[in-house]
Amino acid sequence: MHHSAHEMKRAGTKVWFLLLVFASGCQLQPSKDQIRLSKPAQALGVENPERLYDDQQSLEGARWDVETASRFVLPTAYVEFDLGESRPIRATYIQGDNNDQFIVEISEDGREFTTLWRAGPVAGSGLRSRWATHSEGSGRYVRLRAEGGDRWVSVSEFQIFSSKPRIWPPRIARGLEPTAPVWGAGAMLLLALFASLAVMFHGRGSRGALQGLLWVITAIGAGAAAYAVSLSWPPREEVVNASRAAAALVACVAVFRLGLRRPVEGKRALTALLAAMAVLSVATFYNLGYPQFWDGSARRATYVHGWDLRVYFPTAKYFEELGYDGVYLASVKAYSEDELNGTLHDVEHFEIRDLRNYEMKQIREVATEIDAVKDRFAPVRWAEFKSDMAYFWKSMGQRGYFDSLRDHGGNATPAWLFVAHLLFRSVPASETVFLWRALLDPLLLAIFFIVAWRSFGLRPALVCLVVFGATTFYQLGSNWGGATLRHDWMVLLGLGTCALKSRRLFLAGALLGWSAMIRAFPALALVFVVASLGWKWLDGREDRRERQSNSGLSRFLPFMKLGAGVAVIVVSLGCASAATFGFQQSWGAWAEKISIHANDPNFNHVGLTALVGYKTDNLGYKLRERGEDPRLWKPLTAQTVQERWWIRGVGMLFFTLLAVLAVRRSTLSDAAVVGAMMIPIFFYPSNYYLHSIFIWPLLLAARDGPRDQHYWTGVAVLGFCLLQWFGWFMPSKYGQFLLWSGMLLALIFTLLMLTIKAGSPNHKAKALR
Repeated sequence: MHHSAHEMKRAGTKVWFLLLVFASGCQLQPSKDQIRLSKPAQALGVENPERLYDDQQSLEGARWDVETASRFVLPTAYVEFDLGESRPIRATYIQGDNNDQFIVEISEDGREFTTLWRAGPVAGSGLRSRWATHSEGSGRYVRLRAEGGDRWVSVSEFQIFSSKPRIWPPRIARGLEPTAPVWGAGAMLLLALFASLAVMFHGRGSRGALQGLLWVITAIGAGAAAYAVSLSWPPREEVVNASRAAAALVACVAVFRLGLRRPVEGKRALTALLAAMAVLSVATFYNLGYPQFWDGSARRATYVHGWDLRVYFPTAKYFEELGYDGVYLASVKAYSEDELNGTLHDVEHFEIRDLRNYEMKQIREVATEIDAVKDRFAPVRWAEFKSDMAYFWKSMGQRGYFDSLRDHGGNATPAWLFVAHLLFRSVPASETVFLWRALLDPLLLAIFFIVAWRSFGLRPALVCLVVFGATTFYQLGSNWGGATLRHDWMVLLGLGTCALKSRRLFLAGALLGWSAMIRAFPALALVFVVASLGWKWLDGREDRRERQSNSGLSRFLPFMKLGAGVAVIVVSLGCASAATFGFQQSWGAWAEKISIHANDPNFNHVGLTALVGYKTDNLGYKLRERGEDPRLWKPLTAQTVQERWWIRGVGMLFFTLLAVLAVRRSTLSDAAVVGAMMIPIFFYPSNYYLHSIFIWPLLLAARDGPRDQHYWTGVAVLGFCLLQWFGWFMPSKYGQFLLWSGMLLALIFTLLMLTIKAGSPNHKAKALR
């Protein structure tokens, strides 16, 4: 016993020592190849230039204006260092804002500079690292300047080396200063901790004093958190993320407390707390009410999601001319006519995505297609198109406008485009138009909440709202607040689930069919609802009494009602969109486009296939080390997925078998949710499609039993949302989404096992619910 205590004491001493080292900054030994920089010889428009060479960088992905970064506040800003003598420079490292280009220049005399390296924009948000090696280059003077992708430019660390270090890229200490956003995030997490403790002791009559004290501390913590957040206003990403995690934690503990077998006094108080977390969670989705986008022409923040709308607005309004492949070509042509006197010379080196095959090409490579796209328009329509595009290039700026042409274009089905076409066809592009139409998504969310409340009860509906805001799947530098009809298919899927709970099979078929017509993925919900109906039909055949009481066709009535609802909406939307746009130009082109897009790897894809495609040797930094193009990551990842087809197949078979077993004795509403859970198993979706996770808490909410079994579904989903917060500590976006993919598969397995366990032979051949 004494020996064990002594060992524990020694281990504790080591832990405290490690924490002390970490708190002191974890300074790493600089490489002997590093050329040490000192006070700049010249600096223009650069705040705190000493932070460029202090051997400490910011956290990867940190905001551009953190205290550990130096800001370039003028378009002509630069910083120049005198090395004392001419030195060879063979490697360079920069951590700077993601969407800016940094230029490293060298000179022997300090007057004539030549470019050594251009560190271009990179994926992700916030401060991101770039590094490069150089076969030649030497000089006495080194200058660093920037060409901003926007008006926010900063660099947290700049290092140069006389030769490539043995460890490359270099290991640099990461600084975390106690800034206002850090205090705000910390205050939110402390509030969540105190509120969780108060919830766990709530309703225990023998500890009334302790309960009261914890609730008082929670109330004080709420005021302190509000004050701390106000100090860093407008809200920073770390504060919003911490608020999201706090809402998930408190809601998870509240649902867990409500789900315990022993009775809980004061359930209304816990329900009220759950409602408060729902409000906080939805508020985090909308950036706590502060506009998160920038209008360059008005020089102010705006609620309009320009990046999303600059793709989907013209695609929907001018689909007859643009189809699925023309929006980027026409965007460049319109800009060149109004801003470049009809030439492409000044932008010919910019890259855009060829929407016919998703390959990146320089504008000069597709100049012929750019000139030809105008011929698709009548003169009046072309003038209208240019007027609409002018709104976007003025509000987004040239850099933002052309950067958006690197995205994957509009991938919505013709059914969605038909509805959006009705919304946009007669209106010009303007902030007012987009703001009013952006209200459709929160309106749809409110409708879903009300219907879910009426169908499943208040608490399951509140949990859905918490998950809506607490999940980080939709995050990619921003969210979909300010866009138009981004959540329509998810809400329709949820409403269809509610209709199944109410036994309205025709309505359920129409709603689920409409959802599938918009995004295709929800067809899986219909598949598993039919599978559940099939199980019930087979079980009914084995029941002699049911066979005697039901004639032949009556047993097929549920299939017929569901199928009729699906058929009505599919035929209506299919015919309307085909008549408006033409079948081949719409549905034929979409099928061809989506077959390419569905298998094209991207760093923000999640699910089974994303995990199967991971291979360390394919990562960008590994390719750089081998002297290969980092862009080969995509084809190499696609090849890895093909080579590991059997792993993917086994995984799909495993989860499919679990899902089929889960729906055997489930309610039809449960079967619809199970089908929605299969989206990341059967498909290769981008992150934002998994925002549909907010419907998953409806699983088991329709079950009858001695206690409410859906509480454990809520605990599992809310716990997953909480754990997602730790993904923000991953050094790369790709690693972040891989982590979330693994967590997601674990969640799906857990929910399927809960559903299988909840099934009982007593439920077979019951009335369809």
